Amino acid sequence: MPRKRIVKVVLSAEQKEILEELSKRLGTSESETLRMALMDYAKELSLMRERVRKQASKVLDKAKS
Repeated sequence: MPRKRIVKVVLSAEQKEILEELSKRLGTSESETLRMALMDYAKELSLMRERVRKQASKVLDKAKS
């Protein structure tokens, strides 16, 4: 199993309340909730990049025609 790294995060009072509520609803620790949010966001960014590439490719294909 890969070693995990310790990361400190500074949150506003509102962000901390949101994290606590999410953790409670998901039944996970605050650390696990943050890890899941990070990975979900990373996946979302990759999808956005793919969409941009596809759209750019379509524009280039139309310009070549």
